[in-house]
Amino acid sequence: MYVGDRGYTKRVCLADHIQPLLSGTMRRLLPLLLYFVHASAFAGGDHLPLGARSAGMGYTGLTHTDLWSVRLNPAGMAGVERPVAGLLYQQHFLSNELAQQGLAAVIPVGKGAFGVSADRFGYSLYTESRVGVGYAMRFGDGLRAGIQLNHVGIRLGENYGNSSALTAELGVQARLTKELWLGAHLYNPTQALLGSTGEGGVVVEERVPTLLRVGLTYTFSTKLQMLVEAEKDIDQAERFRIGMEYNPNKVLFLRTGISTGPVQAHFGAGFRVKQLDIDLAMAVRSQLGPTPVIGINYRFK
Repeated sequence: MYVGDRGYTKRVCLADHIQPLLSGTMRRLLPLLLYFVHASAFAGGDHLPLGARSAGMGYTGLTHTDLWSVRLNPAGMAGVERPVAGLLYQQHFLSNELAQQGLAAVIPVGKGAFGVSADRFGYSLYTESRVGVGYAMRFGDGLRAGIQLNHVGIRLGENYGNSSALTAELGVQARLTKELWLGAHLYNPTQALLGSTGEGGVVVEERVPTLLRVGLTYTFSTKLQMLVEAEKDIDQAERFRIGMEYNPNKVLFLRTGISTGPVQAHFGAGFRVKQLDIDLAMAVRSQLGPTPVIGINYRFK
């Protein structure tokens, strides 16, 4: 077994090779095995940001003010000026069983904005889902704050049951100078517990990771910005991320970055055509291969 960039063991490939050899009781135990594998990884603190723009910039984006702030830092929703909705698809290591789909919408209201998001990861024997609702507000031109509540769920195949938990997250964005912004994000401060009772009364419990992220964005010009971020899980080592975005014109955006834990290289491009944004990204881990990501957002008038 080996661990992917979401923190999940490459369980699907393992299942594909072992499952034909299993029968009866052994085959029914496979979903529970996958749960234990996931529990170890999920408790390890993997709650990666979601969004093609972020994926192309080393998973940075704590100071972004766009649709996918609902997954990066809820405070960023307060900087969205028009209603926007979008879809996202990413395929970890080019595996169909490791695909993830997401959708989100942000609606500005007065000095703030409401946001909703939902995403799904997995396949028939193992599925993760997440639904979130958040609100953010502006406090002048240099301060934004947001809060969000999420329902995190896990479903196991072969009648091994479900597990779910409610989590909260807090975010803030502050302008330090004309060129420099600070972003901070706290995920799951209550250390919510995931629990599941499966076949035979087997009980599995793991805590959803508690994460603190802090980052800075420096804008060199209207065309170039650089982001530097750090993440700390209370039970794991620190992670670091660096990203850059360059837009030579109003249509094209070029992105790159690097992230640790494990080390990955990131590349991306964005295209803005009237009210439509199309973002493409690729995160590459040397031993496991590429993870392509595509996102499509529509900005309403």
